[in-house]
Amino acid sequence: MAILEPFALAIGFLLSYVYDFTLSYGFAIAILTVIINVIIFPLTLRQTRSTKRMQDAQSDIKKLQKKHKDNKEELNKAMAAMYKEKGINPLGCILPLIIQMPIWFALFRVLRDPLNFIPSSSVLFKDLEISTSLTFFNMDLQIPPSEVSEWIDRIPYLVLILLVILTALYQQQQITKKSGKSDNPQAQQMQMVGKVMPLFFGFISWTLPTGLVVYFLTGNIFRIGQQGLIVRLDGREEVKNEEKKEESSENTETNPIQENPRKNRKKRRRK
Repeated sequence: MAILEPFALAIGFLLSYVYDFTLSYGFAIAILTVIINVIIFPLTLRQTRSTKRMQDAQSDIKKLQKKHKDNKEELNKAMAAMYKEKGINPLGCILPLIIQMPIWFALFRVLRDPLNFIPSSSVLFKDLEISTSLTFFNMDLQIPPSEVSEWIDRIPYLVLILLVILTALYQQQQITKKSGKSDNPQAQQMQMVGKVMPLFFGFISWTLPTGLVVYFLTGNIFRIGQQGLIVRLDGREEVKNEEKKEESSENTETNPIQENPRKNRKKRRRK
């Protein structure tokens, strides 16, 4: 696909640049994954908070569903207006996933045909010319696990796929624990998609270049830490908001509204 050509060339350049420092194909892919996830972190943070706002708006959603239970068109309009007002994106939980898809396809092309996308002046290009494959923990990163002939040689590949599934499941558990169950059909669908995705990634990892599976695993580990960071940041903001509310309520109690001095003088004159 011609549209992926610029992405593949960019990925090839970054991969070769990182490889010059690490001299490890696997670690270069892992570091590249971290760089990409750091770049899209602001978007991920925004979408995570959007998902939380959807959970906080459940009571309003139920009211709208009750009010427009006999008119689906009006319900959809009211829901759309509420989402816009509260800054909610119903597709927030999968948007970062969609954005990364061109990167996956580009990395797939680079791993399958690296000499066409990696700069010829780089160390990685020269190493690939000398060796037909570059290994990482005894795994050839350019071929999929399904192409490994001996079952004993497939063990590290199977362990890698298992780690992808387990980290994805843990990541989904983080999100579900934070947001809780929802009565909103759209939110329920998104949660169902989130439960299926770990198994889906495990399945496709069997037929994808192993380097891409390393990308999946590193991304999962990064997002687990990222989710913990977001929870901490949001927790601090909630604590600050609560402290502000307590301070304002204390100020109201200790400083009752005083009467206007002019009114007091008028009252004294009348007396």
